[in-house]
Amino acid sequence: MQKKPESLRPVDKTLSIILVSYENPGILRQCLTSIIQQNELAKNEYEIIVIDNSQKEKNRKQIKEIIDEDFEETTQLIQNERNVGFPKAVNQGIRKSGGRYLLILNPDITVLKGAIDRLINFLDNHQNCAIVSPRLVNPRGNTQNSCFSYFTTWQIIIYRRTALGNLAKGKKAITEFTMADWDHNDTRPVAWALGSSMMIKREAIDKVGLMDERFFMYMEDLDWCRRFWRAGMEIYYYPKAQMVHYYQRESASESSLLLAIFNRQTRVHIRSAIKYFWKYRRSSDRDILIKINNFRNE
Repeated sequence: MQKKPESLRPVDKTLSIILVSYENPGILRQCLTSIIQQNELAKNEYEIIVIDNSQKEKNRKQIKEIIDEDFEETTQLIQNERNVGFPKAVNQGIRKSGGRYLLILNPDITVLKGAIDRLINFLDNHQNCAIVSPRLVNPRGNTQNSCFSYFTTWQIIIYRRTALGNLAKGKKAITEFTMADWDHNDTRPVAWALGSSMMIKREAIDKVGLMDERFFMYMEDLDWCRRFWRAGMEIYYYPKAQMVHYYQRESASESSLLLAIFNRQTRVHIRSAIKYFWKYRRSSDRDILIKINNFRNE
């Protein structure tokens, strides 16, 4: 059971934007620049909080210089002595935030014009919505996955990271998980919004609590979304708000099972999946899945 955030700052902003950086000063500058240029809020209505998990001194110094020189007016920097993981860093930002809404972004996201304002308006107009996720596109403009079904098996991780995903069983599992049979052009409730870009109502966090810090990386966003659904709130995908995502996943066809097993990210992902499935071992949340499917079929 996660503790609810007892000591959040009083609300004094419309929006708090939280970014977790890790050894990526160049892409962080690009993200911050896009926020400043494309954000339609007045400077006194929003704040940016960067939590830096970088360990290389060169990158830590460069990130501090970038913020001090170009973004000091709107941005607060927290630099951790070690990499504390994604959910713990996000929670650090939430505790420091004063926004009515919180936008969690990865540094490899570029905000497009109108996206932030559209997400805020969506939450304003949907009382029971806790989280809204924008459409993510790659630099070529092709839609990327930003929302998913629930994990039904840990094997989906192996399917997505290795050539096993090219087998019939793997393809079927990936298609269902990524909702590949849907063109992602319409607004709809989803089980899980990707943590790289999500806007959350602060009042929803007050009810459900912070991210679960038992996850170091991966699955924490899925767990959070599941908790919001369990609390009677909804998660939506809203394609009219668009952002560019520069993330590239290694091609499954180029990665063997052996390489995946020895890949650190895959091992971390599997460990998080084990924690997730153990946490929900006694519940299928079938009623939530039925509710989401009913929305889709309306």
